[in-house]
Amino acid sequence: MFGASLVVAVWERVEIQLVANQSPIVVTTVACVRLAIIGLIVCWGFSRVKATFPFQITPISFAIGFLGAAIWILLCRLNLESQIMSFLGLSPELLGERSAINPWELYPSDSSRYLFLTIRFTLLILAVPIAEELFLRGFLIRYLASPDWSELTIDRIGKSAIAVTAAYGILTHPSEWIAAGIWFALITLLMLRTKRFWDCVIAHGITNGILGIYIIWFQDWRLW
Repeated sequence: MFGASLVVAVWERVEIQLVANQSPIVVTTVACVRLAIIGLIVCWGFSRVKATFPFQITPISFAIGFLGAAIWILLCRLNLESQIMSFLGLSPELLGERSAINPWELYPSDSSRYLFLTIRFTLLILAVPIAEELFLRGFLIRYLASPDWSELTIDRIGKSAIAVTAAYGILTHPSEWIAAGIWFALITLLMLRTKRFWDCVIAHGITNGILGIYIIWFQDWRLW
């Protein structure tokens, strides 16, 4: 089940290609399929997740979520990745980019636009944080830390997880690799401090929710 959540880890790169033509039907369909797949994965393994990671959270997870959003937004506004690529004599386009969907341009009707936004925010705040954290902390860092990874509890994971998750963030968010690397390392530091899986999910969801609001409010669609 934890390995199945790898779907989330690679989906964003696939989605960029699928919605490249900016067709409203395609964009909405892809978002619905993504939500459905994540929902099925989580429901399928819910009993195992509940047994492995009891639902416990600490207040610091909320603060880290807000801090993470501030760091991500600030670093993306600085556009350091493109500056580094230009300094190296390389095209920033090599890093790729997100789908950059503007719902107000793409959808002619309010109903279709609000449907898309509802699905998108459900993905941002709920589905993606759960599934991605399950892959990272339920499988990847445990698998790399021990041959008997399924028996490794989260409180026994070492500091090497910081590098693993930072590398994951960089590889899966190439156009925002500086912000991603720092953010994923920050969430892992939270995990190492509280020893609670759901703290990471809460922080992840808060960061994503704030990013979604920021994107719409400032129309910074490149982060969408």
